[in-house]
Amino acid sequence: MIFYHPDCDLKFSEYGIEIPIKDDRALKVFQHLQSHHPKLTFIEIKEIPEITFSDLLLAHNSNYINKLLGSYKELEVEMLSCFELIDSQGHFNRYNPHTAALDFRHALGVILKQVGMTYWAAKLSLSSGFSYFLGGGMHHAMSFGGRGFCLLNDIVIAIRKLQNDKLIQTAWIIDVDAHKGDGSAEITKDDQSIITLSLHMKSGWPLDSGVSSDPWFIPSDIDIEIDSLEEDFYLEKLMIGLNELEKNYQRPDIVIIVNGADPYELDELPSTAKIKLSKEQLFLRDKILYHFFKYRHIPQSYVMAGGYGEKSWEIYSQFLEFVGQDSSKRSEISSR
Repeated sequence: MIFYHPDCDLKFSEYGIEIPIKDDRALKVFQHLQSHHPKLTFIEIKEIPEITFSDLLLAHNSNYINKLLGSYKELEVEMLSCFELIDSQGHFNRYNPHTAALDFRHALGVILKQVGMTYWAAKLSLSSGFSYFLGGGMHHAMSFGGRGFCLLNDIVIAIRKLQNDKLIQTAWIIDVDAHKGDGSAEITKDDQSIITLSLHMKSGWPLDSGVSSDPWFIPSDIDIEIDSLEEDFYLEKLMIGLNELEKNYQRPDIVIIVNGADPYELDELPSTAKIKLSKEQLFLRDKILYHFFKYRHIPQSYVMAGGYGEKSWEIYSQFLEFVGQDSSKRSEISSR
């Protein structure tokens, strides 16, 4: 089941934000899939579940949420920090407010829709076995604030909302974005119902600043680090991590996979440069994850997470085209 609507795309250029994530990457993926599955259509925007104040408190503290929902100035401060739009000298960084057509209140509305879509996709994966939301994956957002282009942790909110709805008890978060899933680790550090695995660069952001007591150093339940020039061991380390999860932790009711494309060797974000996987390696990564959970009959729900530049959409497309071929007899790709 593919979940997409263009109103859920956070088109950064419309807010004057100049980070190298392309406004149309999700749309390109959807259009590519639609060329193979003509019946695939946008979801109905009105069907996306509304995310409430109480839902946001499932992952974030009230002080932070009150700032986001408070005055425009408070929201602006949080957005400038989260998207790293001010440098250490106090100057705009990858940000030109004069080119903005929309304000940050509008951006918050889109982000809230993404949180709702992550929850909805995860919920429906419980019956379909597989879902993919072309968006979301805001794994750096912490309990106390946004970081690393991630304002709200849609992953943890979705899981805990499912738990509150009595639809699941346990979940795994499998994070294969290039950067450590530090926000998810921080929020769930004392929650044994949610087990986290992060496969990420050994050095670089967010692990190249601060001191060991800083929250972005809080470990996941399983952290797998890839050092420079260790790309040939990436897939082996992934399988070791998955086997360790299965051996040491209770089988989950659902797994959410943070399916970052930013380990790609053609990714254009400078902070991903310490890992360079080929298109073929990333295809194998995604097939390993898909088959691991499919064969164990564990519902799997994916979010896009990081992927920057002109080529990132191809990583998602090759995997979803494969899923469509594999599931053609079971209709796991549908016109949701």
